[in-house]
Amino acid sequence: MLRWRRVEISGGALLLGALLYYADDQGLFSLSLLACALHELGHWLAILALGGEVRLLRLTCVGAEMRLSGRRPLGWFAQMLAALAGPLVNLGAGFGALRLWGEGGWCFAGINFALGCFNLLPAGGLDGGRALCLLLTPLLGPEGAGRFLRVLAWALAGGLLAGTLLLACEGSLNLTLPLLSCWLLAGGLERKKDLHLSGRYGRILRTQ
Repeated sequence: MLRWRRVEISGGALLLGALLYYADDQGLFSLSLLACALHELGHWLAILALGGEVRLLRLTCVGAEMRLSGRRPLGWFAQMLAALAGPLVNLGAGFGALRLWGEGGWCFAGINFALGCFNLLPAGGLDGGRALCLLLTPLLGPEGAGRFLRVLAWALAGGLLAGTLLLACEGSLNLTLPLLSCWLLAGGLERKKDLHLSGRYGRILRTQ
């Protein structure tokens, strides 16, 4: 494990990064890493701008975790803005790459668009799910909002599995869709004791 000031990188993240680096023969690893860094930076800057404080950013092989200081708590609307900041930064970076580099920026733009749009899905382990949960909490309460997010995660996972079966019937086997389905199901089953943007890659933002 490595730690520098408020950033901590787990051994699993280092191992996964090394494997992806050596397996990458198209130069996508560095671009993906940059897109992820921009995503986290968007969350971090939004938290600071909204009056919060990040005590620790921990990177693991399944995502990132931002632990916030309980001395400077964020309100529910500020939490929602902080949750959406990461995907919005990715979308902005994608459009910026196309504008600055034209066709040469398509690869970096595509990575940012994919990361931003995926994290906006309304599933419990993603930024879009966190924002929706915070929006629904005043209406349904924490438990009701959590149940609603779990149902959405199961529905999305079911759709991905159905897509996998359709592709298999056409003679095309795609392992990405079932893996994403399992990831969404795991996120949907997580119990969240608070609503401070907990999730995976995306981001886990918890008070401490």
